[in-house]
Formats: sequence, C-alpha cells, structure tokens
Amino acid sequence: MAAQTLSTHRPRRRSGWRRPHLVALTALTAYSTGIGWQAQAVSYPLFRAVPEAEFLGYHAAYNAAIPIVVIVPGFASFLACAAFPWTRPADVPRGLAGVVAASGVGALLSTVAWAIPQHDALDRIGQDAATIDSLLDANLLRSVLLTMGTVALVVATTRSGRSSPTVSSIR
Repeated sequence: MAAQTLSTHRPRRRSGWRRPHLVALTALTAYSTGIGWQAQAVSYPLFRAVPEAEFLGYHAAYNAAIPIVVIVPGFASFLACAAFPWTRPADVPRGLAGVVAASGVGALLSTVAWAIPQHDALDRIGQDAATIDSLLDANLLRSVLLTMGTVALVVATTRSGRSSPTVSSIR
C-alpha cells in the first residue's frame, strides 16, 4: 500500500518565475488593451478635429509623445503574448496559451502591416479622412485582439495555481 501511495503521489512543483510572469503579462496586456481602446475612442477620432494646416505638426508631436507610453509597452505585450505558449505556467492549458499567442501575433501584424503604414501616410500627406478611417480599422482589429488576449490571460491568472478537473481536461 505504501508503494502504491508513493507511486501515485505527485509532488506539487513550484512554477518559479512563470507565475509572476503570467501576472505581469496580464497587467501589461490589459494596459496595452486600454491604450488601444483609448486611441479608438479618443486619439484617432480627434485627428479629424485638428485644422488641416496644423495637422503635420500635430501628428509629429503625437508621434514624439507615444514611444514610452504606447509603443514600448505595446510591442513588449505583442511579443510576450506570442511567446506565451513557451513561458506559460504548466497548469495553464495549451489552448488558452494558444489564444494568447494568436492575440499577440495578430496585434503585432495589424500594427506593423497596417497601422504603422497609415501613420507613415499621415506623416507624408497630412490629414486625410480615408487614411484616418483605415487607421481606425487597423486599431479596432488590434484592440479586439488585445482584448481577446487580456481575457484569456485573466482566465489563466485566476485559474493558475489551483487544482481543477476542468482545467486539467482542457490541456
């Protein structure tokens, strides 16, 4: 009986850095999600309110103001989400990690392939309604993807560290 008990008893392993990484990634991605929705509701629509003659100067000032508060945390979030299947705690289901990764890759692609070219166009041509509309579309996709990643990370964070037959069956 003792041998059977020893062979079926699995010691609980500590996740080390993975649990704090999960919590930090959840906070970072939630922050980036909030920034995305703020841009969708406020910053980008206000591009239309800037007088056309002042737009190039305004957009240059906007670009100069966003690196630390938008660009660095955004790209850190995109890349860390993309890598999450390899950095997740062992008790976070692979499928959930896949959702997080897809959100990071999608947000990265929508930013690099769509949003940045729209900002570059605004730098070249100035205020243009079609370009602002396209920027809003790119940002909407990015914000939806980041929201999806944030929800998945919140679920992972709230479930990680506790034993659950449901979580085990998802793996």
